[in-house]
Amino acid sequence: MDFSLTPFEAVADRVYVAVAEPATVNVGLVVGTTGALLVDTGSSPAQGRAIREAAASVLGEAPLTDVVVTHAHFDHCYGLSAFAGPRTWGHRNLPEAREHERLAEELAELGLTRGDLALPARTFSLAATIDLGDCHAELVHFGPGHTTADVAVHVPARGVVFAGDLLESAPFAWAGPDSSLADWPRTLDGTLGTLRRDTVVVPGHGPAMDRAAAFIQRAELAWLEATLVALWDAGTAVEHVWDSTSDWPLPRAQAEEIAAVRFAQYERAGRPRRRPLPLLRPTHS
Repeated sequence: MDFSLTPFEAVADRVYVAVAEPATVNVGLVVGTTGALLVDTGSSPAQGRAIREAAASVLGEAPLTDVVVTHAHFDHCYGLSAFAGPRTWGHRNLPEAREHERLAEELAELGLTRGDLALPARTFSLAATIDLGDCHAELVHFGPGHTTADVAVHVPARGVVFAGDLLESAPFAWAGPDSSLADWPRTLDGTLGTLRRDTVVVPGHGPAMDRAAAFIQRAELAWLEATLVALWDAGTAVEHVWDSTSDWPLPRAQAEEIAAVRFAQYERAGRPRRRPLPLLRPTHS
């Protein structure tokens, strides 16, 4: 497996992003006059150490004082044990969210054990503020979306937001079994409401986004949930969802996988398949 890291490159004044493999995840760094904040830690302790070394090369005299993980997925938080010393942060739901059914299998694929993992020393429910001297960072949880423990990192003085996987630009946000697609657009509204016209939005994966692109993805997520609800109600089988419309904002394989996940969630929740309007009746048996 490829555990690599690009150099940190500036996206705003003393705000940097490096890209870590696997999963092409964005790792952020905000440098202030009295401290610095790292956003996400990569996929393993070894990669976390590489990230820490790379960050040191651009910190100057500011110490690395704080590290935050935006959610519990491996590519964002499995490097956390490499950051003894700085304050470590995450949402209070993160410990529970990390204990998913594929954890043992995932660790084996990465060549890790449970002993390689660490949890944030500091957790919060709604928000926390980190003082970096000449700027501050706001860690905010607006509700469930990509996971139950999503954290957005707002740096108002630098005009940057790190959205974690609430937004992705390569090519589209991923909704898995631990996602809440119905809540996701409303959760995003909290972050979107803070954006200025010139805000740089760093998604969890892919190139930086502007305000317009972030609003478009919010609309696409809402469309996706509404479309899947309509297809479920119409009795459409997963293998036929792609043919139901030409408006999908995401690749076919991803659309079908998200549909399978969401249909299973509807079924577990006991959502009835309502009598559809004629235009929504399935064309496939």
